[in-house]
Amino acid sequence: MAVDSTGMYVLLAGRRNLGIKNLSDSAEVLKKFPRQSKYEVGAAEWNPHPQYRELCAISSNQRVEVLSWSKGGLSLTHTLCAHTRVISDLNWHQFDQNLLASCSIDTFTHIWDLRDSRRPSISLSTVAGTTQVRWNRLSRFLLATAHDGDVKLWDQRKGTAPVQYITAHLANIHSLDWSPHNENLITTASQDCTVKFFDTTNPRRAENILTSSAPVWRARYTPFGNGLLMVVVPPMRRGDNSLLLWNLSNSSAPVHSFVGHTDVVLEFAWRRIPGG
Repeated sequence: MAVDSTGMYVLLAGRRNLGIKNLSDSAEVLKKFPRQSKYEVGAAEWNPHPQYRELCAISSNQRVEVLSWSKGGLSLTHTLCAHTRVISDLNWHQFDQNLLASCSIDTFTHIWDLRDSRRPSISLSTVAGTTQVRWNRLSRFLLATAHDGDVKLWDQRKGTAPVQYITAHLANIHSLDWSPHNENLITTASQDCTVKFFDTTNPRRAENILTSSAPVWRARYTPFGNGLLMVVVPPMRRGDNSLLLWNLSNSSAPVHSFVGHTDVVLEFAWRRIPGG
């Protein structure tokens, strides 16, 4: 699931169909577009830039498909092929609308330029497989990748070796997010039931730690204030399926729980209200 930058449309991506719904028109039915694939969609994200707001990217097995939503139709514009194992994550660049990063358990993170999509413009390689990738929100050259319980930081200007290592967790990292307010602050969410906050200028120990009763699947900064929204995975899929909102200025306990789901929450997105 992914909501576009205007807050108007939501993309629902599955093995058999892609669906797009106009969130501003409750009477409009979901538009379905059949997929000729035997593979599930692993990740989906709309381009965040106004000039390319009609573009969305989805990962399916070893490739990324870039699609264009226009005049009620969905068309394929690019197919990005270089990975040799299943793609685990993708992320559009925050400053350049043509750049997209994808990562895989094949140990590679590829940076793609849509102006020449025949091959990656940069390939970053590690020993361990890569499960998450995120561009820095405030510094155009930095991106982070997750490998088991570790984080590697990369600078596009400094070749294909990481510029920083963070030993973050003893268990797998499920989610990465950069602060929208501080280019040196990165957040990790892990199977070890914690969310940790690291200052990349001094990453030897976490600046802050939030502890949960269950593994943390997603933890992302709110688009307003100094907050964080967290999703946990209860053991045996039995337990609390709520989303937890934290005030990071006073993180002793969540300030709100969004309840209603009867099964594990897989994804969430903030929606910009059109005209709001």
